Amino acid sequence: MTLGQFECAGYSTEPAPDREGNQRSAIVFELVPADASDKPAETDEQPIEEVELEVDLIGLRTRALEAARSTPQVTGAAARRSLYRRSATVRRYVLARAAGVCESCNEPAPFITLQGEPYLEPHHTRRLSDGGPDDPRFVGAVCPDCHREIHHGQHGRAKNEALIAEISRKEAATGA
Repeated sequence: MTLGQFECAGYSTEPAPDREGNQRSAIVFELVPADASDKPAETDEQPIEEVELEVDLIGLRTRALEAARSTPQVTGAAARRSLYRRSATVRRYVLARAAGVCESCNEPAPFITLQGEPYLEPHHTRRLSDGGPDDPRFVGAVCPDCHREIHHGQHGRAKNEALIAEISRKEAATGA
C-alpha cells in the first residue's frame, strides 16, 4: 500500500531497543504529507466543517481575535522547513469580511468552490516565518492572482502595503 510522498518536518532522538534488545539512541522522524504546506493546519478544537456557522461578521471577528491570541506554533524540533499552525477561525472571519471580493484588486472571487463558496486565499501580510501574527488584522482575503503577485511579482511589496491599508480601513470600520 502506497501512502504518497512525505517530507521530514523534524526529528528527535530517544532511547529504543535495537534488533538484539540493546538500548540505543534512535532517530525518530516527524513526517508530514508533501502537500501539507499547501493546506492550512487547523488549530481550533473542532474541524472547520464542524464549527457552528456564523453569518454575523462581528461575531466571527470576535472569535477570530480570540483565536489569534495564541502565537503560531512551529512543529518539529529540527527541520528542513517549518510548518506553522494557522487558525481556522481567523481564516473564516477573513473570508467572511471579504464577502467574495478580493481585498487587493477589489474584483469578485475567480470561481465558486465545490462547497458553494467564493474562492479567495488568506494571505498573511507579515510572514509567520518572520514572527508575523496569525491575526485577522494582518490577514487579507485575496484572489490567487493577487496572492502570487504579492509573493512573486515585481510590485509585490507595494501590493502587500496597499492590502495592509485596505485591511486597516475595513477593521477600523468594523470597530477595531
